[in-house]
Amino acid sequence: MIEFGVAFIEFVLATFVPIFAGMFLLVGISEATKIDIRYLSAYALGLLFWFFFDTLNDAVQLDVNQGYSFDLGHIGLVLLFSIGFLLFALLGGRLSSKYEDASSRNLPLILAILVAVGMGIHGVGEGIEFGGLAVGTQAMSILDAIGGIGGGIAYVLHKLLESTIVIVVFIALARTSGLPFRKQLWQTLTIGFVFGIPSMVGEVAGYSIPIDSTWFFAMGAGAAIFVVLEVIKPIFANRESEVSYLQWTRISVAMLLGFLLLYAAALFHS
Repeated sequence: MIEFGVAFIEFVLATFVPIFAGMFLLVGISEATKIDIRYLSAYALGLLFWFFFDTLNDAVQLDVNQGYSFDLGHIGLVLLFSIGFLLFALLGGRLSSKYEDASSRNLPLILAILVAVGMGIHGVGEGIEFGGLAVGTQAMSILDAIGGIGGGIAYVLHKLLESTIVIVVFIALARTSGLPFRKQLWQTLTIGFVFGIPSMVGEVAGYSIPIDSTWFFAMGAGAAIFVVLEVIKPIFANRESEVSYLQWTRISVAMLLGFLLLYAAALFHS
């Protein structure tokens, strides 16, 4: 067993250092180069394709191999996935609908925080696994427990790259609202903390009690689809045709229905 204080400090550093490095680096590059936001969004979308696939695997693909077992654990994973998507999609839609003040200076930060929470949910699962590993390992160090330096590098890179997905959404919103660069930096600090805190909560919980991490990965995979919607907006934005909140709700439900229908078809392979 690795002492809690040691494990917690190492996990905090391995989580927050790359998060802030990735976020501030991209905000700085965006300000210096004025790069087309569509390119940044396309980059984030590419990351999200793998993020979703990876997170869904961590959720054991929502127990698709169980077929129509009606097992409570199976049903729970599907429900959490659905809740993860609809909860964030509908909240995000309400915030950015035409009934809200689109010129509000707080809108970029609020929406970016929502995206950060959505992206951060899977971090609870990661934290749980890390905490459980730290308390149950016979290894002398965290690096040894996670398979050596390669495992450590992989985690750090994941946090760095995932953080840039969140900040791309913020950059797009900040540009639209004309948010000054200095304020972007301060708000980036807030967004980074919001994104990283779920991992800390998971690590403390995982060190203290045994918890099934797949529940949080399932919800995080659902929330990731909402993040895809936010990332893709700058690429296909059409200023001549606004989407009402009712239309956004229907689109969100239709997307979830499409996913669940193909998921249901896949169950027959089991």
